[in-house]
Amino acid sequence: MTTSNIEPLAREMAERICRRQGMTEADIACWVERHWECAAAMLESGAMDEAGEWIDGGDLLRGIEAYRDRTTVVGRHRT
Repeated sequence: MTTSNIEPLAREMAERICRRQGMTEADIACWVERHWECAAAMLESGAMDEAGEWIDGGDLLRGIEAYRDRTTVVGRHRT
C-alpha cells in the first residue's frame, strides 16, 4: 500500500505528542503506528498544528469526522 504525503508528518507529530506526555521511548513506535492516522486527520482538519498542539478555534468534531472518513477509505482499500 502506498503511503500518503501526510504520513511522515503525522508520524512525527504523534511522536512529539508521546514525548511531551512522557511516554517511554520503548512504547512510542507502537503507539505511533496505531495512532498516526488520527494525527493526520486532526492536522488535515485544522484541529491540531504540526507540533501536535490544539489550534484555537480548531473543530475537534471535524477532526473526529475526518478520522472516521480516513479510516473508512483505508478500510475499503484493504479488502
